[in-house]
Amino acid sequence: MEFISNFSAIQVGIQNTFGYVRQSNEFQPQTTQKPQPIARPANGLIVGNSLNNGQLFDSSPRQFSSTNSFQFGSGTDNNIYEKWSNGLDIFTNGMDIFPTNTDPLLDLTSKLINTGLHNSKQQIKRQKMIYHCKFGEFGTLDGQFTEPSGVAVNAQNDVIVADTNNHRIQIFDKDGRFKFQFGECGKRDGQLLYPNRVAVVRSSGDIIVTERSPTHQIQIYNQYGQFVRKFGANILQHPRGVTVDSKGRIVIVECKVMRVIIFDQLGNVLHKFGCSQHLEFPNGVIVNDKEEIFISDNRAHCVKVFNYQGLFLRQIGGEGVTNYPIGVGINTAGEVLIADNHNNFNLTIFTQDGQLVNALESKVKHAQCFDVALMDDGSVVLASKDYRVYIYRYAPHHIPALGM
Repeated sequence: MEFISNFSAIQVGIQNTFGYVRQSNEFQPQTTQKPQPIARPANGLIVGNSLNNGQLFDSSPRQFSSTNSFQFGSGTDNNIYEKWSNGLDIFTNGMDIFPTNTDPLLDLTSKLINTGLHNSKQQIKRQKMIYHCKFGEFGTLDGQFTEPSGVAVNAQNDVIVADTNNHRIQIFDKDGRFKFQFGECGKRDGQLLYPNRVAVVRSSGDIIVTERSPTHQIQIYNQYGQFVRKFGANILQHPRGVTVDSKGRIVIVECKVMRVIIFDQLGNVLHKFGCSQHLEFPNGVIVNDKEEIFISDNRAHCVKVFNYQGLFLRQIGGEGVTNYPIGVGINTAGEVLIADNHNNFNLTIFTQDGQLVNALESKVKHAQCFDVALMDDGSVVLASKDYRVYIYRYAPHHIPALGM
C-alpha cells in the first residue's frame, strides 16, 4: 500500500521535524529547531502557537475577527506601484494524513504530525478568490506562449508578457485580447534573447526588459515596441526582479549574487549594494515613494526591506504566513501584497510596517506560478506554467477607497 511504501520517508520526516524516531523499539531524542515567527504581527492578532483550530482572534477593528470577518486597515500612501516579480518554488503541506488506527506507532505518528502542523507553524484562514479572465496556450503564434515568465501592467491596464523561449514581448488589453508583439531571437538592436522580466515606466509607457544569461542585460523599448537602448551586460550577472520607481530609476535585484543595482534610464549606475547577509533567494522587488526597496525572498518566506544605501530596515511576513513568496507589490492604498504559490495561489496583504490586513487564496490550484503584476482595479495578473495568464480579483471594485 502507498502508506507502507512511504513509511521510511515518513519516519525521517518525523525525526527531522519533531525530534523523535523509533529505532530498535526505543525513542531517541534529536535536536529540534524553533520555527521563525512572523515579523511585526498586528496589534491584537494572535498567530502561531496561540491559534485555536486555525482561527484568528483580533481585538483591533482593522483586522480579522473571530468569525473571519474583515475590515480594511488604514493605507499609507495613495500612489500607484505596478510591478511585481517572481520565484519558482512549489511545495505542499499535509493535513490530517493518517486515518484512525489501532497501531500505537501510527497513533503516535499521527499525533506528532497533527501537533506539529497546528503548533510549530503559524496559520491563518484565507478568503477565497476567483479569476475572471484567462488567456493563452502553448505555441508560437500571436497570443500563444512557450514560457510566460514575466508580466507587467501599464497605465492603461494593458498586460505585458515576457514570452521567454519565444524571445519576444506580447501586449494584451485588460480583457486578454492580443494587441501586438515585438522582438525576435538575436543579439542585435531590437532583438531579444530569453527576456525573463518586464516593468513599465508609468510616465512614458516605456517597457523595461531584462534578459537572463547569456546576455544578462537591460533593454528599453517605447510603448509601441520600438527599440530605445540596452545596457548592463558588463555589470549584471543574474537579474531576477525589476521595477521602476516614481522618478524613473530602474531597480534590479539579482539572485545567486544577492545584489541590488539601481540605474538611471541611460544606463548609469546610481546605487549598488550586496545583501547576502539578509537574503537567501531574492526574486521580486518593488519600491515605495520613500525610497524603500521591498524584496521578496523565496527561501526566507518573507519580504525584506532596505533603503537605497543598502541598510536593512525590517521584515514583513514569515514562514507559515507567506511561504515561498514569488513576488511583492504595493497597491493604490499603499498596502504591501505578497504572492506565493504554496498549495494554492495565495495573496497576503500587509501595511508597509508589517501589520497583517487580509489573506486570500485561489479556488483553483496552479502547478507553478511564474510572475504576477497588479492592476489598478483590485485585480492581480498571474503568469502560469500552463502557458496561460490569469486575472484574479483580490479586492472589491472600490479598491481606490482603501484606507480612506
